[in-house]
Amino acid sequence: MVTSPEEMQNEANKKFCVVVGNTVTGICTTSNAPADAKCTATDPGKVTVTSVPSDHLTILGTLSTTNIIMANWSKAMWQSVVNRAIRMLAWGPLGSHFFSAFATVN
Repeated sequence: MVTSPEEMQNEANKKFCVVVGNTVTGICTTSNAPADAKCTATDPGKVTVTSVPSDHLTILGTLSTTNIIMANWSKAMWQSVVNRAIRMLAWGPLGSHFFSAFATVN
């Protein structure tokens, strides 16, 4: 099996999640560590732990509809739906997986 330089680089710089309880608290990258290091390497410079990148802390989205009745809803009606979704994120079955949630209607 031929290994390209890119594959060797990817193998040398594996990323793992640092989990405390049920929360991902950081990202661990192994650099030039053995393939099975998995963030347990004790050699200085082989393991780097960084915070979770901000682009992975936010979920953004757009909702659009072609339903003629819903398309004509007022901003207040849409805000009511959005508020209900926020409550479900906070208190529903996935509530423990969200630190906070907010949404706006433009």
